[in-house]
Amino acid sequence: MTGTSHPLDLLTRAAEVMSASLHGAAQVMPTRPTPCTEWDLGTLVHHVSDSVAALTELISGATPCPGPKGDCTQVQFEIRRLLQAVSRSPCDRPDIGLTALTGAFELTVHAWDVNESTGRRAPLPADLVSTLLTFAPVVLGNVEREGLFDSSYPPSSDQCTDTDRLLAMFGRKGEIVR
Repeated sequence: MTGTSHPLDLLTRAAEVMSASLHGAAQVMPTRPTPCTEWDLGTLVHHVSDSVAALTELISGATPCPGPKGDCTQVQFEIRRLLQAVSRSPCDRPDIGLTALTGAFELTVHAWDVNESTGRRAPLPADLVSTLLTFAPVVLGNVEREGLFDSSYPPSSDQCTDTDRLLAMFGRKGEIVR
């Protein structure tokens, strides 16, 4: 990051990371498994498409509409719409800040999921991950996560990276599920 950690900047960075991940996803079969054991790559990409469209609506104040069908091309279009909404958004609204933070977590973790599914295994940007970890208590502090994420992956504190810590918050571990 360029020394800033405003939630809208974090969301922009996470959207860029997701966009890069989708380039690899467009080249593989949508039936590939993902770290989300109930989903294949096509289902994950569709979920990301819905998430990006919802983030755009929340940040821009647009009227909600049915989520788009999500292939990689459509998600890239939705990401461009999101980035436009972010660039026009006021920076001083707490509701937009919390939405942007939540979206940054969503897109970053799912970018990792997409990379794992495609075999790309590109690391998440260390600066983005470490900044998100500082915001984790704000976004996840009071959320009841029991049943939402697999909690069987607590990282050992002396042997894990910031990426391992972030992934563990969402029930993932740093190795591909195949």
